[in-house]
Amino acid sequence: MIVVIVVSMLLQLVAAVLALRLIPLTGRRWSWILISLGLVGMIMRRVYSFAQRDLGSAEYDLEFELLGLAISFAMILGIALILPMFRQLKDANEKLADSEERFRTVAEFTHDWEYWRRPNGDFAYISPSCVRITGYSRTKFMDDPELLERIVHPDDKDTVALHLSKEMDTGEMGDLDYRIIAIDGSVHWISHHCMRVFDEKGKYLGSRASNRNIDNRKLAEARLQKSRKQYLDLVEQAQSVILELNLAGEVIFVNGFAQNIFGYKLSELKGSQAIGTLFPSKDSEGRNLKKMISAFIHNGETLLFDEIEIIHKDGHRRWVSFATSIVLNEKAQPEGVLCVGIDITERKAAEKLKEDVERIVRHDLKSPLMGIIGLPRLLQTEDNITERQKDMLKAVEEAGEQMMNLINQSLNLYKLETGTYHYQPQLVNWLEIVSRASRDLSTQLSGLPPIEITVNGNPASGVDDIIISGDSTLLYSMAANLLKNGLEASGEEPVHVNFQTGNPCVMEIHNRLAVPLKIRDTFFKKYATHGKSSGTGLGTYSAVLAVRAHRGHISMQSSDTEGTFVRVELPE
Repeated sequence: MIVVIVVSMLLQLVAAVLALRLIPLTGRRWSWILISLGLVGMIMRRVYSFAQRDLGSAEYDLEFELLGLAISFAMILGIALILPMFRQLKDANEKLADSEERFRTVAEFTHDWEYWRRPNGDFAYISPSCVRITGYSRTKFMDDPELLERIVHPDDKDTVALHLSKEMDTGEMGDLDYRIIAIDGSVHWISHHCMRVFDEKGKYLGSRASNRNIDNRKLAEARLQKSRKQYLDLVEQAQSVILELNLAGEVIFVNGFAQNIFGYKLSELKGSQAIGTLFPSKDSEGRNLKKMISAFIHNGETLLFDEIEIIHKDGHRRWVSFATSIVLNEKAQPEGVLCVGIDITERKAAEKLKEDVERIVRHDLKSPLMGIIGLPRLLQTEDNITERQKDMLKAVEEAGEQMMNLINQSLNLYKLETGTYHYQPQLVNWLEIVSRASRDLSTQLSGLPPIEITVNGNPASGVDDIIISGDSTLLYSMAANLLKNGLEASGEEPVHVNFQTGNPCVMEIHNRLAVPLKIRDTFFKKYATHGKSSGTGLGTYSAVLAVRAHRGHISMQSSDTEGTFVRVELPE
C-alpha cells in the first residue's frame, strides 16, 4: 500500500514539473502554474494522509489508492504526450511569424503599389506605396474599392474599365499603361501588371496587381519619339542621297531623295545587293567598286570621300559625290556602312565640257600660232629688210614663242591635274635650267633686282652641274614661276637661290618680303593671289604639281623679319 501511494505522489510531482515546462511553449503561464499547484496540492494531501495514518486516525483504502495511482499515471502520460505537440505548435508559430515578417517586409516596403483584390471586388491587401503614387491612403481604397477606377484619367477610363472587368470576371490577365489623377490633381503614368491568384487547392482567390509610376519612362519615350521624328524629317527632307548598307553590301535604308535619284522604292531595294543594282561592278574609270567598298570596311577606315557612278533603274548613269562612314554598334564593332552623297552629274558634265573646250582651244590656237612664229622668222632672211624691221619681226617671233610656251604650260598643267601627263624623266642639269629661267626673267622683267645663285653656299660657276632625273619642261616652268614670285616680292633686294647637293637635292629661294598673312595658309592652292593686278594664282599651284610629278616635296616659311623661304626637294 505504501509503495502505491509513494509512486502516485512521484507521478504527480513529475506531472507538476512537466506542466511548468509547458509555460514557454504555450505562453499560458498562470494556467500551467495553477495546474502545477493543484498537483502539488494533491501531493500535500497524500502527505497529510500519511501523517493521519501514523496517528491511527485513518485507514488506507487499497482500491481508492490504486485508482489514484491510475489517475496520476494518466495525468503524467497526457502531459508527456501533449508536450511535443505544443513544441511543434510553437515552432510552427515561429515559422509563421517569420514568414509573415518576410511578407510584410516585401509587401509593405516595395516601391511599387501592390494590391490583392478578391473576386467580389474588395481589396484583401494594399501596399503603403499607394500613398506615394496616388496620394490616397490604403484605408481609402479598402473602404472604397471603386476609388481605383475613379482616379483614372478620363481619356483612359474606358480602356481601364474594360481591363478591370476582364480581370475580375474572366480572370484574363495582362499589362496596361494608363494615366491617373492623384489627390493633388497631378497626372501620372502608371504601368499596371496583374495575375490570377489561387490557393493550394486551386480555388480562385482573386487577382494580384502591381502598379509602377512610369512618368520618367514616358517622358523619355516622348523625347525619343520627338528626336526620331526630327531625325526622319531631316533625313527624308534632305536634298542628299542617304544610303545605308549592312556588312554584306545589302540595302537597309534609302531616303526619299535617294529613291528619286535611283528610281526605286525602298520596298524594291531592301535586302538587295547595292553593287549591281545601284552601283556598277566597275565604273567608267575601271575601278572595282565591290572590292573598294570591301577594302574600306575591313581596313578599319572611318571616313571615305569619293565620286562614284550610280545606276538608275532605267539604266542611265549619274555621278554622286559620297562621304562614306562605318556604322558601329554599342561594342564599337562595324555593323554597316552609311553613305551620304550629293548629285554631281551636272557638275561632271560641265567639267567634261570645259575640258573638251579647253583641249579644242589649245589645239586650234597652236595651228595658226605656228604660222605667226614661222613667218617673221622667214622674213628676217630677206635682203630688203632693214635692221629696225628685223628687230620688229624678232619681237613678233618672240611674242609668238612666248604664247606657244604659255599654251604648252597650260596644257601641261591640265594634264598634271587630271593625272594624264606622261612623265618621262631624263638626266638633266637642274642648275642650268634654273640659270636659264633666271636669265629669261631678267630679260622679260626689266628694273627688278638680280637673282644670285649659289651651290652649297658658294657662288655658282660655269663648271658647276647638278644632275638629277627629271622633266626639263616641268622643271623650267616650276623655276620660272617661283623665281618670278620671288622677284615680285624682293623689296628691291637680290633674290637668293641656294642649291644643296645630295639626295634629295635641295633648292631654296629666299626673298626679302613676307607672304601676306591672308594667303600664307593657301600659298600653294589654286588661284591663291594677293595684291597683284595681273596675278592668276596659278604659278605656285603649277609648281606644286611639277614637284609632285617628280615625287619631290615643296614647302614655304615666311615671317616679317626673315622674309620668305621656298624649299624644293627633288630626288637625284
